[in-house]
Amino acid sequence: MLRPRRSLGALWGGITLPLVVCGSLTAQASPFIPLDDPRLPLVEHLIARGDIRDPSPLIRPFRRSDLVRVIEEAKLDSASASGRVAARLRRDFTDPPTEAWWAIAPRGGMQAFTLARRDLLQPGGAGGVRPYVESEFSARFGPIVLVSRVAAENRLNLDPDWVSDSVQKDKNTAYRFIEAYVSAQFRWGLIQFGQIDRNWGPSALPGIGVSNYGYPRTDLSFEAGPRSFRFRAFGTQLRDENDTDGNVIHRYFVTHRLDVQVRKNLTLALWESVVAAGRELQFEPATRNPLLLFIFGDQFGRDTRRNAMIGGDARWRPTRGLLLEGQGVIDDWRLGGTNQAAGETPRPNRWALSVAASGPVGAAIGWRASYTMASSLAFTTANPAENATDGGVGIGRNLPDNGLLSLALTVPVRGRWLVTPEANLLLQGEGRLDRPFPPGASLTATPEWLIGTVRTSWRVGVGVSGQPGPVGLSAVAGFHHTTNDSHQQGKSLDRLEARLFATIGFRIHQAIAPD
Repeated sequence: MLRPRRSLGALWGGITLPLVVCGSLTAQASPFIPLDDPRLPLVEHLIARGDIRDPSPLIRPFRRSDLVRVIEEAKLDSASASGRVAARLRRDFTDPPTEAWWAIAPRGGMQAFTLARRDLLQPGGAGGVRPYVESEFSARFGPIVLVSRVAAENRLNLDPDWVSDSVQKDKNTAYRFIEAYVSAQFRWGLIQFGQIDRNWGPSALPGIGVSNYGYPRTDLSFEAGPRSFRFRAFGTQLRDENDTDGNVIHRYFVTHRLDVQVRKNLTLALWESVVAAGRELQFEPATRNPLLLFIFGDQFGRDTRRNAMIGGDARWRPTRGLLLEGQGVIDDWRLGGTNQAAGETPRPNRWALSVAASGPVGAAIGWRASYTMASSLAFTTANPAENATDGGVGIGRNLPDNGLLSLALTVPVRGRWLVTPEANLLLQGEGRLDRPFPPGASLTATPEWLIGTVRTSWRVGVGVSGQPGPVGLSAVAGFHHTTNDSHQQGKSLDRLEARLFATIGFRIHQAIAPD
Protein backbone atom coordinates (compact mmCIF):
# COMPACT_ATOMS: atom_id res chain seq x y z
CA MET A 1 0.00 0.00 0.00
CA LEU A 2 1.21 3.49 -0.78
CA ARG A 3 1.80 5.62 2.33
CA PRO A 4 2.30 9.27 1.35
CA ARG A 5 4.31 11.26 3.90
CA ARG A 6 3.76 14.76 2.62
CA SER A 7 1.41 17.23 4.31
CA LEU A 8 -1.69 18.31 2.43
CA GLY A 9 -3.17 21.80 2.62
CA ALA A 10 -6.93 21.83 3.25
CA LEU A 11 -8.77 25.13 3.06
CA TRP A 12 -11.58 25.95 5.49
CA GLY A 13 -12.55 29.51 6.23
CA GLY A 14 -9.38 30.94 4.68
CA ILE A 15 -7.13 28.97 7.06
CA THR A 16 -4.74 26.34 5.78
CA LEU A 17 -4.77 23.24 7.96
CA PRO A 18 -1.85 20.78 7.71
CA LEU A 19 -3.19 17.27 7.35
CA VAL A 20 -0.57 14.55 7.63
CA VAL A 21 -1.63 11.44 5.76
CA CYS A 22 -0.51 8.18 7.27
CA GLY A 23 -1.68 4.62 7.11
CA SER A 24 -3.72 4.85 10.34
CA LEU A 25 -5.73 7.84 9.09
CA THR A 26 -6.60 6.79 5.57
CA ALA A 27 -9.94 5.18 4.79
CA GLN A 28 -11.32 3.61 1.64
CA ALA A 29 -11.50 6.81 -0.38
CA SER A 30 -14.15 6.57 -3.07
CA PRO A 31 -16.39 8.73 -5.30
CA PHE A 32 -19.95 9.44 -4.20
CA ILE A 33 -22.92 7.82 -5.93
CA PRO A 34 -24.78 10.72 -7.59
CA LEU A 35 -28.43 11.19 -6.70
CA ASP A 36 -29.50 10.92 -10.34
CA ASP A 37 -27.90 7.48 -10.83
CA PRO A 38 -30.68 5.20 -12.19
CA ARG A 39 -29.41 2.35 -9.96
CA LEU A 40 -29.84 4.33 -6.74
CA PRO A 41 -33.59 3.51 -6.40
CA LEU A 42 -32.61 -0.18 -6.23
CA VAL A 43 -30.19 0.66 -3.41
CA GLU A 44 -32.90 2.59 -1.53
CA HIS A 45 -35.25 -0.37 -2.05
CA LEU A 46 -32.83 -2.74 -0.27
CA ILE A 47 -32.28 -0.23 2.55
CA ALA A 48 -36.01 0.37 3.07
CA ARG A 49 -36.71 -3.38 3.19
CA GLY A 50 -34.00 -3.85 5.81
CA ASP A 51 -31.97 -6.16 3.56
CA ILE A 52 -28.86 -3.99 3.95
CA ARG A 53 -27.88 -1.29 6.43
CA ASP A 54 -28.04 2.34 5.40
CA PRO A 55 -24.44 3.38 4.61
CA SER A 56 -25.19 6.98 5.64
CA PRO A 57 -28.46 7.41 7.57
CA LEU A 58 -30.36 10.61 6.70
CA ILE A 59 -27.49 11.82 4.50
CA ARG A 60 -27.28 11.56 0.73
CA PRO A 61 -25.10 11.04 -1.26
CA PHE A 62 -22.93 8.24 0.14
CA ARG A 63 -19.73 6.74 -1.23
CA ARG A 64 -19.46 3.78 -3.56
CA SER A 65 -17.16 1.99 -1.09
CA ASP A 66 -19.66 2.45 1.76
CA LEU A 67 -22.40 0.79 -0.28
CA VAL A 68 -20.13 -2.15 -1.15
CA ARG A 69 -19.23 -2.48 2.55
CA VAL A 70 -22.84 -2.80 3.76
CA ILE A 71 -23.69 -5.23 0.95
CA GLU A 72 -20.78 -7.47 1.96
CA GLU A 73 -21.81 -7.23 5.63
CA ALA A 74 -25.40 -8.31 4.80
CA LYS A 75 -24.31 -11.65 3.24
CA LEU A 76 -27.59 -12.01 1.38
CA ASP A 77 -28.53 -15.30 -0.21
CA SER A 78 -27.46 -15.01 -3.85
CA ALA A 79 -30.50 -17.04 -4.89
CA SER A 80 -32.98 -14.58 -3.33
CA ALA A 81 -34.43 -11.59 -5.18
CA SER A 82 -32.66 -9.12 -2.91
CA GLY A 83 -29.44 -11.12 -3.13
CA ARG A 84 -29.47 -10.88 -6.93
CA VAL A 85 -30.02 -7.12 -6.78
CA ALA A 86 -27.26 -6.71 -4.19
CA ALA A 87 -24.79 -8.80 -6.20
CA ARG A 88 -25.34 -6.69 -9.29
CA LEU A 89 -24.97 -3.44 -7.32
CA ARG A 90 -21.81 -4.72 -5.65
CA ARG A 91 -20.31 -5.53 -9.03
CA ASP A 92 -21.30 -2.17 -10.53
CA PHE A 93 -20.03 -0.01 -7.65
CA THR A 94 -16.81 -1.76 -6.63
CA ASP A 95 -13.86 0.55 -7.27
CA PRO A 96 -10.62 -0.71 -8.81
CA PRO A 97 -8.54 -2.44 -6.11
CA THR A 98 -5.42 -0.36 -6.67
CA GLU A 99 -4.40 2.60 -4.51
CA ALA A 100 -4.44 4.95 -7.51
CA TRP A 101 -6.58 4.81 -10.64
CA TRP A 102 -8.48 6.91 -13.14
CA ALA A 103 -11.71 6.24 -15.03
CA ILE A 104 -13.74 7.84 -17.78
CA ALA A 105 -17.43 7.18 -18.51
CA PRO A 106 -19.03 8.88 -21.53
CA ARG A 107 -22.78 8.50 -22.11
CA GLY A 108 -25.26 9.75 -24.66
CA GLY A 109 -28.99 9.54 -25.20
CA MET A 110 -32.16 11.58 -25.03
CA GLN A 111 -34.66 13.20 -22.71
CA ALA A 112 -38.37 13.32 -23.53
CA PHE A 113 -40.79 15.18 -21.23
CA THR A 114 -44.26 16.66 -21.21
CA LEU A 115 -43.01 19.50 -18.96
CA ALA A 116 -39.38 20.46 -18.31
CA ARG A 117 -39.52 21.00 -14.54
CA ARG A 118 -38.34 17.95 -12.62
CA ASP A 119 -41.02 18.30 -9.91
CA LEU A 120 -43.95 16.23 -11.20
CA LEU A 121 -46.51 17.80 -8.87
CA GLN A 122 -45.54 21.42 -9.59
CA PRO A 123 -45.51 21.46 -13.41
CA GLY A 124 -43.63 24.16 -15.28
CA GLY A 125 -41.77 24.76 -18.52
CA ALA A 126 -42.59 23.49 -21.98
CA GLY A 127 -42.30 19.88 -23.10
CA GLY A 128 -40.12 18.40 -25.80
CA VAL A 129 -37.53 15.86 -26.86
CA ARG A 130 -33.88 16.80 -26.44
CA PRO A 131 -30.52 15.06 -27.00
CA TYR A 132 -28.29 14.47 -24.01
CA VAL A 133 -24.53 13.87 -23.75
CA GLU A 134 -22.32 13.63 -20.67
CA SER A 135 -18.83 12.53 -19.74
CA GLU A 136 -17.52 11.71 -16.29
CA PHE A 137 -13.89 11.69 -15.30
CA SER A 138 -12.96 10.29 -11.88
CA ALA A 139 -9.69 9.40 -10.19
CA ARG A 140 -8.32 8.33 -6.83
CA PHE A 141 -4.82 8.95 -5.49
CA GLY A 142 -4.69 7.37 -2.03
CA PRO A 143 -7.08 9.45 0.11
CA ILE A 144 -7.74 12.01 -2.65
CA VAL A 145 -10.73 11.63 -4.97
CA LEU A 146 -11.44 13.82 -8.00
CA VAL A 147 -14.69 13.76 -9.98
CA SER A 148 -15.79 15.95 -12.89
CA ARG A 149 -19.01 15.23 -14.78
CA VAL A 150 -20.12 17.63 -17.49
CA ALA A 151 -23.28 17.39 -19.58
CA ALA A 152 -24.85 18.98 -22.63
CA GLU A 153 -28.49 19.04 -21.52
CA ASN A 154 -30.81 21.08 -23.71
CA ARG A 155 -33.82 20.48 -21.43
CA LEU A 156 -32.32 23.07 -19.08
CA ASN A 157 -33.35 25.98 -21.28
CA LEU A 158 -36.99 25.04 -20.66
CA ASP A 159 -36.73 24.36 -16.91
CA PRO A 160 -37.86 27.37 -14.80
CA ASP A 161 -35.75 26.08 -11.88
CA TRP A 162 -32.48 26.23 -13.81
CA VAL A 163 -30.79 29.55 -13.13
CA SER A 164 -28.32 30.70 -15.76
CA ASP A 165 -27.07 33.90 -17.33
CA SER A 166 -28.82 35.30 -20.38
CA VAL A 167 -26.01 34.23 -22.75
CA GLN A 168 -26.50 30.52 -22.04
CA LYS A 169 -30.29 30.86 -22.00
CA ASP A 170 -30.17 32.21 -25.54
CA LYS A 171 -28.09 29.33 -26.89
CA ASN A 172 -29.55 26.22 -28.47
CA THR A 173 -27.34 23.99 -26.33
CA ALA A 174 -27.13 24.26 -22.53
CA TYR A 175 -24.23 22.89 -20.53
CA ARG A 176 -23.71 22.25 -16.84
CA PHE A 177 -21.38 20.46 -14.46
CA ILE A 178 -23.50 17.87 -12.67
CA GLU A 179 -20.58 17.10 -10.37
CA ALA A 180 -17.17 18.70 -9.97
CA TYR A 181 -15.31 18.12 -6.70
CA VAL A 182 -12.04 17.15 -5.05
CA SER A 183 -12.39 15.22 -1.80
CA ALA A 184 -9.74 14.36 0.80
CA GLN A 185 -11.16 11.40 2.74
CA PHE A 186 -9.79 10.02 5.98
CA ARG A 187 -10.86 7.57 8.64
CA TRP A 188 -12.18 10.31 10.91
CA GLY A 189 -13.57 12.73 8.35
CA LEU A 190 -13.20 14.49 5.04
CA ILE A 191 -12.66 17.89 3.49
CA GLN A 192 -14.25 18.54 0.11
CA PHE A 193 -14.38 21.43 -2.32
CA GLY A 194 -16.65 21.52 -5.33
CA GLN A 195 -20.27 20.83 -6.21
CA ILE A 196 -22.46 17.80 -5.79
CA ASP A 197 -26.18 17.18 -5.25
CA ARG A 198 -27.10 16.75 -1.56
CA ASN A 199 -30.24 15.71 0.27
CA TRP A 200 -30.47 15.68 4.08
CA GLY A 201 -33.39 13.94 5.78
CA PRO A 202 -35.66 10.99 4.91
CA SER A 203 -34.48 9.62 1.57
CA ALA A 204 -38.01 9.38 0.12
CA LEU A 205 -38.49 13.17 0.33
CA PRO A 206 -36.57 16.32 -0.61
CA GLY A 207 -34.84 17.64 2.50
CA ILE A 208 -36.38 20.64 4.22
CA GLY A 209 -33.12 22.54 4.76
CA VAL A 210 -30.83 20.99 2.13
CA SER A 211 -32.10 19.16 -0.94
CA ASN A 212 -31.40 18.48 -4.59
CA TYR A 213 -34.59 20.19 -5.76
CA GLY A 214 -32.54 22.85 -7.53
CA TYR A 215 -29.14 22.44 -9.14
CA PRO A 216 -25.87 22.11 -7.18
CA ARG A 217 -23.59 25.02 -6.35
CA THR A 218 -19.91 24.98 -5.41
CA ASP A 219 -19.32 24.73 -1.67
CA LEU A 220 -16.64 23.92 0.87
CA SER A 221 -17.58 21.05 3.20
CA PHE A 222 -16.06 19.53 6.31
CA GLU A 223 -16.81 16.34 8.24
CA ALA A 224 -15.23 14.97 11.41
CA GLY A 225 -15.84 11.98 13.67
CA PRO A 226 -16.72 8.30 13.36
CA ARG A 227 -19.95 7.20 11.67
CA SER A 228 -21.67 6.99 15.07
CA PHE A 229 -20.85 10.61 16.01
CA ARG A 230 -20.38 12.73 12.91
CA PHE A 231 -20.19 16.51 12.63
CA ARG A 232 -20.79 18.09 9.23
CA ALA A 233 -20.65 21.64 7.91
CA PHE A 234 -20.57 23.32 4.55
CA GLY A 235 -20.76 26.86 3.27
CA THR A 236 -21.29 28.47 -0.11
CA GLN A 237 -21.81 31.83 -1.74
CA LEU A 238 -25.29 32.35 -3.21
CA ARG A 239 -26.19 34.53 -6.16
CA ASP A 240 -26.16 38.25 -5.46
CA GLU A 241 -29.45 40.12 -5.46
CA ASN A 242 -30.42 43.77 -5.72
CA ASP A 243 -32.41 45.76 -3.18
CA THR A 244 -35.12 48.29 -4.05
CA ASP A 245 -32.48 51.00 -4.57
CA GLY A 246 -30.50 48.88 -7.01
CA ASN A 247 -27.67 48.11 -4.57
CA VAL A 248 -25.97 44.73 -4.88
CA ILE A 249 -26.68 42.44 -1.91
CA HIS A 250 -24.13 39.67 -1.21
CA ARG A 251 -25.58 36.41 0.10
CA TYR A 252 -24.11 33.30 1.77
CA PHE A 253 -25.47 29.98 2.98
CA VAL A 254 -23.93 27.91 5.80
CA THR A 255 -25.21 24.82 7.57
CA HIS A 256 -24.00 22.73 10.53
CA ARG A 257 -25.14 19.24 11.46
CA LEU A 258 -24.43 16.65 14.16
CA ASP A 259 -25.49 13.01 13.59
CA VAL A 260 -25.45 10.63 16.57
CA GLN A 261 -26.10 6.90 16.43
CA VAL A 262 -27.79 6.49 19.81
CA ARG A 263 -28.34 2.78 19.30
CA LYS A 264 -27.71 0.40 16.45
CA ASN A 265 -31.27 0.97 15.21
CA LEU A 266 -31.65 4.66 16.17
CA THR A 267 -29.95 7.72 14.68
CA LEU A 268 -30.70 11.31 15.72
CA ALA A 269 -29.46 14.53 14.16
CA LEU A 270 -29.54 18.21 15.09
CA TRP A 271 -28.80 20.88 12.49
CA GLU A 272 -29.01 24.57 11.74
CA SER A 273 -28.75 26.56 8.52
CA VAL A 274 -28.41 30.27 7.86
CA VAL A 275 -28.72 32.67 4.95
CA ALA A 276 -26.70 35.84 5.56
CA ALA A 277 -27.11 38.90 3.33
CA GLY A 278 -25.85 42.46 3.17
CA ARG A 279 -24.40 45.17 0.89
CA GLU A 280 -20.93 45.04 2.43
CA LEU A 281 -21.16 41.49 3.74
CA GLN A 282 -18.22 39.19 3.13
CA PHE A 283 -17.73 35.53 3.93
CA GLU A 284 -16.35 36.57 7.33
CA PRO A 285 -14.47 34.23 9.70
CA ALA A 286 -17.44 33.98 12.09
CA THR A 287 -19.63 32.80 9.21
CA ARG A 288 -17.05 30.23 8.10
CA ASN A 289 -16.29 28.86 11.56
CA PRO A 290 -17.86 25.36 11.54
CA LEU A 291 -18.16 25.24 15.34
CA LEU A 292 -20.05 28.51 15.91
CA LEU A 293 -23.84 28.29 16.16
CA PHE A 294 -25.91 30.99 14.49
CA ILE A 295 -29.04 30.45 16.56
CA PHE A 296 -27.22 31.95 19.57
CA GLY A 297 -25.97 35.03 17.70
CA ASP A 298 -27.79 37.51 19.96
CA GLN A 299 -26.56 35.85 23.14
CA PHE A 300 -22.96 35.86 21.92
CA GLY A 301 -23.12 39.48 20.77
CA ARG A 302 -22.64 38.69 17.09
CA ASP A 303 -24.04 40.57 14.11
CA THR A 304 -27.51 39.15 13.42
CA ARG A 305 -27.93 40.13 9.74
CA ARG A 306 -28.99 36.60 8.95
CA ASN A 307 -31.96 34.24 8.88
CA ALA A 308 -31.28 31.04 10.82
CA MET A 309 -33.37 27.86 11.00
CA ILE A 310 -32.91 24.98 13.44
CA GLY A 311 -34.00 21.44 12.66
CA GLY A 312 -33.79 17.85 13.79
CA ASP A 313 -33.91 14.44 12.09
CA ALA A 314 -34.62 10.94 13.40
CA ARG A 315 -34.28 7.46 11.95
CA TRP A 316 -35.55 4.42 13.90
CA ARG A 317 -35.95 0.79 12.89
CA PRO A 318 -37.96 -0.76 15.75
CA THR A 319 -38.16 -4.09 13.87
CA ARG A 320 -36.57 -5.43 10.71
CA GLY A 321 -39.90 -4.96 8.95
CA LEU A 322 -40.41 -1.28 9.75
CA LEU A 323 -38.29 1.84 9.20
CA LEU A 324 -39.46 5.19 10.59
CA GLU A 325 -37.88 8.52 9.60
CA GLY A 326 -38.70 12.13 10.39
CA GLN A 327 -37.47 15.68 9.97
CA GLY A 328 -38.67 18.97 11.41
CA VAL A 329 -37.51 22.59 11.28
CA ILE A 330 -38.40 25.80 13.10
CA ASP A 331 -37.89 28.92 11.03
CA ASP A 332 -39.60 31.29 13.46
CA TRP A 333 -41.62 30.24 16.52
CA ARG A 334 -42.88 32.47 19.33
CA LEU A 335 -42.74 30.15 22.34
CA GLY A 336 -44.07 32.83 24.71
CA GLY A 337 -46.45 34.42 22.25
CA THR A 338 -46.14 37.90 20.77
CA ASN A 339 -45.18 40.84 23.00
CA GLN A 340 -47.53 43.43 21.54
CA ALA A 341 -46.69 45.90 24.31
CA ALA A 342 -43.13 46.02 22.95
CA GLY A 343 -44.42 46.78 19.45
CA GLU A 344 -44.16 43.24 18.04
CA THR A 345 -46.65 42.39 15.30
CA PRO A 346 -48.57 39.14 15.84
CA ARG A 347 -47.58 36.75 13.08
CA PRO A 348 -47.91 33.08 12.14
CA ASN A 349 -45.17 30.66 13.10
CA ARG A 350 -42.88 29.40 10.35
CA TRP A 351 -42.04 25.68 10.32
CA ALA A 352 -41.97 22.48 8.27
CA LEU A 353 -42.00 18.73 9.00
CA SER A 354 -41.74 15.35 7.26
CA VAL A 355 -42.47 11.77 8.35
CA ALA A 356 -41.84 8.57 6.39
CA ALA A 357 -42.27 4.84 6.92
CA SER A 358 -41.13 1.88 4.83
CA GLY A 359 -40.61 -1.86 4.98
CA PRO A 360 -40.76 -5.18 3.11
CA VAL A 361 -43.71 -6.93 1.47
CA GLY A 362 -43.05 -10.63 1.08
CA ALA A 363 -39.69 -11.83 -0.18
CA ALA A 364 -38.98 -9.15 -2.79
CA ILE A 365 -41.31 -6.11 -2.76
CA GLY A 366 -41.01 -2.99 -0.63
CA TRP A 367 -43.46 -0.30 0.47
CA ARG A 368 -43.13 3.28 1.62
CA ALA A 369 -45.44 6.02 2.85
CA SER A 370 -44.62 9.64 3.58
CA TYR A 371 -46.22 12.91 4.55
CA THR A 372 -44.64 16.34 4.50
CA MET A 373 -45.97 19.83 5.11
CA ALA A 374 -44.67 23.39 5.34
CA SER A 375 -46.33 26.44 6.87
CA SER A 376 -47.54 29.31 4.73
CA LEU A 377 -44.50 31.59 5.23
CA ALA A 378 -41.80 28.95 5.77
CA PHE A 379 -38.32 29.73 4.34
CA THR A 380 -39.20 33.44 3.83
CA THR A 381 -38.47 36.60 5.83
CA ALA A 382 -39.30 40.30 5.82
CA ASN A 383 -35.94 40.79 4.09
CA PRO A 384 -36.24 38.85 0.81
CA ALA A 385 -32.45 38.65 0.47
CA GLU A 386 -32.49 36.32 3.51
CA ASN A 387 -34.99 33.86 2.02
CA ALA A 388 -33.73 30.26 1.77
CA THR A 389 -33.33 30.52 -2.00
CA ASP A 390 -30.59 30.77 -4.60
CA GLY A 391 -31.54 32.55 -7.79
CA GLY A 392 -35.16 32.34 -6.67
CA VAL A 393 -35.09 28.52 -6.31
CA GLY A 394 -35.31 26.87 -2.89
CA ILE A 395 -32.10 25.61 -1.29
CA GLY A 396 -34.17 22.95 0.47
CA ARG A 397 -37.85 23.05 -0.39
CA ASN A 398 -38.94 25.19 -3.30
CA LEU A 399 -42.50 25.77 -2.09
CA PRO A 400 -44.01 26.55 1.33
CA ASP A 401 -47.70 26.39 2.24
CA ASN A 402 -48.47 22.79 1.31
CA GLY A 403 -49.01 19.23 2.45
CA LEU A 404 -48.08 16.11 0.46
CA LEU A 405 -49.11 12.49 1.13
CA SER A 406 -47.37 9.75 -0.89
CA LEU A 407 -47.81 5.96 -1.03
CA ALA A 408 -45.66 3.64 -3.15
CA LEU A 409 -44.55 0.08 -3.79
CA THR A 410 -41.07 -0.85 -5.03
CA VAL A 411 -40.87 -3.97 -7.19
CA PRO A 412 -37.52 -5.29 -8.49
CA VAL A 413 -37.62 -7.02 -11.88
CA ARG A 414 -34.93 -9.54 -12.86
CA GLY A 415 -32.51 -7.93 -10.41
CA ARG A 416 -31.94 -5.09 -12.87
CA TRP A 417 -34.95 -2.80 -12.82
CA LEU A 418 -37.12 -1.21 -10.17
CA VAL A 419 -40.80 -0.61 -10.94
CA THR A 420 -42.50 1.88 -8.62
CA PRO A 421 -46.29 2.35 -8.71
CA GLU A 422 -47.18 5.43 -6.66
CA ALA A 423 -50.10 7.61 -5.54
CA ASN A 424 -49.88 11.22 -4.30
CA LEU A 425 -52.20 13.81 -2.81
CA LEU A 426 -50.99 17.44 -2.72
CA LEU A 427 -52.67 20.39 -1.02
CA GLN A 428 -51.05 23.65 -2.16
CA GLY A 429 -51.91 27.09 -0.80
CA GLU A 430 -50.98 30.39 -2.39
CA GLY A 431 -47.81 30.98 -0.37
CA ARG A 432 -44.66 31.30 -2.50
CA LEU A 433 -40.98 31.98 -1.89
CA ASP A 434 -40.94 34.88 -4.36
CA ARG A 435 -43.94 36.75 -2.95
CA PRO A 436 -43.41 39.81 -0.71
CA PHE A 437 -43.54 39.09 3.01
CA PRO A 438 -46.87 40.49 4.26
CA PRO A 439 -46.51 43.66 6.38
CA GLY A 440 -48.37 44.84 9.48
CA ALA A 441 -52.00 43.82 9.69
CA SER A 442 -51.67 41.63 6.59
CA LEU A 443 -49.05 39.57 8.39
CA THR A 444 -51.31 39.17 11.42
CA ALA A 445 -54.18 38.04 9.17
CA THR A 446 -52.08 35.49 7.26
CA PRO A 447 -53.12 31.91 8.11
CA GLU A 448 -50.35 29.67 9.41
CA TRP A 449 -51.13 27.04 6.77
CA LEU A 450 -52.85 27.13 3.35
CA ILE A 451 -53.34 30.70 2.17
CA GLY A 452 -56.24 31.60 -0.12
CA THR A 453 -57.75 29.13 -2.58
CA VAL A 454 -56.18 25.71 -2.08
CA ARG A 455 -55.17 23.72 -5.15
CA THR A 456 -55.67 19.97 -4.73
CA SER A 457 -53.80 17.52 -6.96
CA TRP A 458 -54.34 13.76 -7.11
CA ARG A 459 -51.78 11.68 -8.99
CA VAL A 460 -51.38 7.99 -9.76
CA GLY A 461 -48.37 6.88 -11.74
CA VAL A 462 -45.59 4.38 -12.23
CA GLY A 463 -41.83 4.73 -12.58
CA VAL A 464 -39.10 2.46 -13.96
CA SER A 465 -35.37 2.85 -13.35
CA GLY A 466 -32.19 0.82 -13.75
CA GLN A 467 -28.93 0.46 -15.60
CA PRO A 468 -28.16 -3.08 -16.68
CA GLY A 469 -24.88 -2.97 -18.54
CA PRO A 470 -24.45 -0.01 -20.88
CA VAL A 471 -28.11 1.09 -20.97
CA GLY A 472 -29.48 3.46 -18.32
CA LEU A 473 -33.16 4.32 -17.99
CA SER A 474 -35.30 6.53 -15.76
CA ALA A 475 -38.92 6.86 -16.81
CA VAL A 476 -42.13 7.93 -15.09
CA ALA A 477 -45.71 8.48 -16.24
CA GLY A 478 -48.84 9.44 -14.34
CA PHE A 479 -52.39 10.77 -14.48
CA HIS A 480 -53.08 14.03 -12.60
CA HIS A 481 -56.47 15.33 -11.49
CA THR A 482 -56.38 18.90 -10.14
CA THR A 483 -59.18 20.93 -8.58
CA ASN A 484 -58.93 24.71 -8.15
CA ASP A 485 -56.19 24.68 -10.77
CA SER A 486 -54.07 27.86 -10.76
CA HIS A 487 -55.85 28.59 -7.43
CA GLN A 488 -59.04 29.47 -9.28
CA GLN A 489 -62.13 28.30 -7.44
CA GLY A 490 -63.97 25.57 -9.34
CA LYS A 491 -61.43 25.18 -12.15
CA SER A 492 -60.46 21.54 -12.76
CA LEU A 493 -57.76 20.03 -14.96
CA ASP A 494 -56.91 16.46 -15.93
CA ARG A 495 -53.60 15.74 -17.61
CA LEU A 496 -51.03 13.06 -18.33
CA GLU A 497 -47.43 13.79 -17.32
CA ALA A 498 -44.50 11.68 -18.44
CA ARG A 499 -40.74 11.82 -18.83
CA LEU A 500 -38.12 9.51 -20.22
CA PHE A 501 -34.35 9.70 -19.71
CA ALA A 502 -32.43 7.03 -21.61
CA THR A 503 -28.68 6.79 -22.18
CA ILE A 504 -26.10 4.33 -23.40
CA GLY A 505 -22.42 4.44 -22.57
CA PHE A 506 -19.39 2.68 -21.21
CA ARG A 507 -16.81 3.01 -18.46
CA ILE A 508 -13.10 2.28 -18.66
CA HIS A 509 -10.56 2.53 -15.87
CA GLN A 510 -6.83 2.25 -15.58
CA ALA A 511 -4.60 1.55 -12.59
CA ILE A 512 -1.76 3.97 -11.91
CA ALA A 513 1.51 2.35 -10.88
CA PRO A 514 3.36 3.91 -7.91
CA ASP A 515 6.52 5.87 -8.70
